[in-house]
Amino acid sequence: MFQADAKPKNGMPRAGRAVVPSEFPDALTWAAWLYFVDEMTQSEVAQKVWRFTCYGHQAIERSQGKGDRQRSDQPQRCVHDKYVKASRAEIWLNSVMIIPDNDELPLTERIGKAGGFAISEALCNGDIIGIAWGRTVLSAARNVALESPFADLTVVQFCSSPNGLSADFSPELCASLLANNLGARSASLMVPAIVASPELRSLLLQEPTIRKQFNVIKSANKVVFGVVELGEGATLRSSELYSETTFDKLAKKGEVAVILGELLDQDGNGMTNSTQDRTIGISLAKFKEISNRLCVAGGLSKVQAIHAALIGGFATDLITDFSTARALLGK
Repeated sequence: MFQADAKPKNGMPRAGRAVVPSEFPDALTWAAWLYFVDEMTQSEVAQKVWRFTCYGHQAIERSQGKGDRQRSDQPQRCVHDKYVKASRAEIWLNSVMIIPDNDELPLTERIGKAGGFAISEALCNGDIIGIAWGRTVLSAARNVALESPFADLTVVQFCSSPNGLSADFSPELCASLLANNLGARSASLMVPAIVASPELRSLLLQEPTIRKQFNVIKSANKVVFGVVELGEGATLRSSELYSETTFDKLAKKGEVAVILGELLDQDGNGMTNSTQDRTIGISLAKFKEISNRLCVAGGLSKVQAIHAALIGGFATDLITDFSTARALLGK
């Protein structure tokens, strides 16, 4: 990353040229990102950005002058415009936020931090915000922070709970955490994702309490969701929604992604499956009627799944990482 021909003295780098990653417009922006978003110390930034005394201190001082750490963390300003513009044009989105690559920090947390900022910035009084589940979605909920409260906010759980889903990124936890951070009401979806029979599903959907919960879901004007791939290590495999054998069969049939428990093929089409008449949740058609649908997802293992979600028209806005965005543009 650096072009250097001499060893540093006293632990500090000598003056030289910073080789700025291509996703940043300049070294000053790069230094600001490392310090405020990746939370490096000034010394650590010095090891990354040559001429730190010039670039790093300028970036940090300018950002600190604008307010506290939360307000200075503005990811959408930190990536080169040409990649954002290309992504919006090629993938038909209202907005794209692309975070820089950094192999030293967990990608789910870095996308989640950007997602938390985006949610905070997009809120309006009276919003009904739907939220799905998963590690990146949970990270986004955790990183939401408001400077001042909003009136009349509601957070609604958009996904039913798969049997055996690990509690550390469950739908209930994602919804309650976001509601707590926003000071909002929380509306839960208190039914299993898949029930024993079509008859039981029909009876449950006639239950007045569950009908009220779905009415709130259908009233949502914003939603935050992730995309799940079907490969080994996928989050959904730990949910026990399907058996390992079933997951493998689905992948062989051509299914590449899951959104809100629904399967997609590589062209973004919803796929029928043996559990569809026993599944409780919002339909993909109803989901697409929501005006603002923020997808938070990244990683090269998810490129095909994210691409299917995008060309299927399920997202209006996207937060992803630089490598994933570049791969999506190449598909």
